Amino acid sequence: MQFNAGQHFEAHEVWEVGWRREAGDDRLLLQGLIMVAAACVKASRSEPRGSVKLLTAALEVLPATHADAPVDLERLRADVTTALALARAWLEGGPAWLPALTLSRR
Repeated sequence: MQFNAGQHFEAHEVWEVGWRREAGDDRLLLQGLIMVAAACVKASRSEPRGSVKLLTAALEVLPATHADAPVDLERLRADVTTALALARAWLEGGPAWLPALTLSRR
């Protein structure tokens, strides 16, 4: 999986193709994944503000449940919440947030 290999931009591009075709919860799931990947790209470019903005938005759109989600949404949401806290600390002058997020299959 590209995302788990640290290829966040590439994962973003693949998911965006699917996002354009989907609707409902599938579309929201893909939108959230795209935002998480984009936040990781922003972090790699030393852009804490963009990372915080995208992680915040991802939590707003990622569905809490999704019967057909191929990833563990509960874990993903928990990991994104932790990443957001680290990115906010970075924005406030703390150490840089280095994305170490991985997607777990259900």
